Amino acid sequence: MCIPLSEYREYLERLVNEKSPILFSNGGIEYASILMSVLLKNTAHSVCMFCEGFKPDLITQPEYWEALSQYLDDTGKTLRVLVNSDAFVDGLPLQTLFAKQRERNSDDTIQIRLITEDGRTDIQTQFNGALNNFAVFDNEMYRLEYDPSGYKAFGSFNNPSDAKLLLDLFNNVFEKSNPLNGAAQ
Repeated sequence: MCIPLSEYREYLERLVNEKSPILFSNGGIEYASILMSVLLKNTAHSVCMFCEGFKPDLITQPEYWEALSQYLDDTGKTLRVLVNSDAFVDGLPLQTLFAKQRERNSDDTIQIRLITEDGRTDIQTQFNGALNNFAVFDNEMYRLEYDPSGYKAFGSFNNPSDAKLLLDLFNNVFEKSNPLNGAAQ
């Protein structure tokens, strides 16, 4: 039995407001959208995200899209995205990022890179051969997607030690990755 979306949102908002270290989980695109919106709305400074390609099916879900748009409108916040594929480079989510990146080009607050083979190997080594999507928010919150096709993930709103492990992996791979440029520049 699935928990209704409204109850799931309330549960997540309670956890984040309490700065709870309890592990949360999600499965399914609607639940992932709600979770990402709660994470983004409660991020004060920075998001680092590794994903398949910033695919529109999840990101353009209304809750996620609204929270991401609000996050990107705040020039004091940073977003670093590492993608495994450039297959969606001409799509709405990435083109929106490229447009915001051009607006704020001088401050480098939005960076988008394409992973290298070495980086892919580093992530797979960390996750026993899997290429899991993950994101770290303000160095203490994280979401680790262990089943990208089913949008199944777990994470915490207050676990700086696990967030640091993911962030260290992200930073290592991000530094040796290639800047991704939008076709509609």
